[in-house]
This record gives sequence, C-alpha cells and structure tokens, in this order.
Amino acid sequence: MPYRDMWATCTECGKQFVFTVEEQRRLAALGFETALPTLCPECMRAAELTPGPHEGIIKWYDPEKGYGFIIQRSGNEIFFHRSGLAPGTPEDIPDKARVRYRIQPSGRGPQAVDVSLVKA
Repeated sequence: MPYRDMWATCTECGKQFVFTVEEQRRLAALGFETALPTLCPECMRAAELTPGPHEGIIKWYDPEKGYGFIIQRSGNEIFFHRSGLAPGTPEDIPDKARVRYRIQPSGRGPQAVDVSLVKA
C-alpha cells in the first residue's frame, strides 16, 4: 500500500496535524489499521488513559514473572499483571498478539486489566 503524508483534523480539539508516512508504516508494522486518525497525537494519548475498552499489541509477556507490556496505538506502552488477565485468557500469550483491555489506576500508575485476546 502506498503511504503519503495526509492532513487531518482532530475531532476532539480541532487542531490540524499531519498523519505522516512514518506513523503509517509504524502502525502497519504493528498490525494496527492505517486509516486516517480522528484524534491528534496529544488527544490520542489522553484517550488511551480513559477506562476503555482499548485494543493493543502484546510487546512481551513472561508467564513465569507474571507480567508484561502492551503497545498502545500511540506507541506508548502499558503494564499488565497476570491478575489483570480476563477469565479464560491463557497465560501463554504470544508476543505481537492483538488484545483488548481496560485501564485501571494503580499505586504505580495506570495498568491494563481485563486483558483478553482479540479473535482474528
């Protein structure tokens, strides 16, 4: 798919921003949709801290340690613990798996809970 820089307008704050070729390639490499975003990067980061639900990609998860990280669409990462896995979700989640989750505040900052695999 040919990528090109595109202008977009944030539906939240009204700011115009450029959806760059680099950002489109980064999203495609992670397996995210590369459609024109409706939120600017700042509003996207703020939206990713709302309770959700959200979708992301497993960066890594170690079942022996019992924790891992999810890559959010903005590129930020969010921590999750095995206790945050949704009932019925296997503990051997592979890297780069698509997941759905919610955000919950904790003593160490926001973390993902109700983490479950997205069916392909």
